[in-house]
Amino acid sequence: MSSAQLVTNGPEATPISTRFGPLSFASPQVWRAAQPLPGFEGLQRFGLISVQAERPFVWLQSLDEAAVSFLLVPAASFGLHYPALGAETLPLVMVVLPQRAGEPLRAHRQAPLLFDAQTGQFAQHIVEDTEVQGDGQFTPRAAAPLPADFTARMLLLVAG
Repeated sequence: MSSAQLVTNGPEATPISTRFGPLSFASPQVWRAAQPLPGFEGLQRFGLISVQAERPFVWLQSLDEAAVSFLLVPAASFGLHYPALGAETLPLVMVVLPQRAGEPLRAHRQAPLLFDAQTGQFAQHIVEDTEVQGDGQFTPRAAAPLPADFTARMLLLVAG
């Protein structure tokens, strides 16, 4: 467990260390894992960080362990669609970074994270290959704006 802790009871949050330096997350910006992520069972609280220069990518930052973060992107950015999943949630996928120069970015297409801005919870759903439409390779697309209730729960960083 990191020494940085998050306090969400008061109007100000205590900063935690992140790859972007110390950041504070207010209570509405804290997301809870409805079910623990496999391999990270002790982590329950997370924040979403949107860096203006990196959009549409966002970081899922653990607020329980400052060294843990995941790069996410809306599934549509990888041409992915999950017909069987509910329309009330926003699917984001973990980005699989290339291991060698020249390899494309890929998405972990069979394990989308579904975010529900109304409850402030998210869960990872494992789906069969046949339940995913799209190839899972990143190609720049005209980005559809994220829902306002979702972006209101994100920490936005602007390059200064």
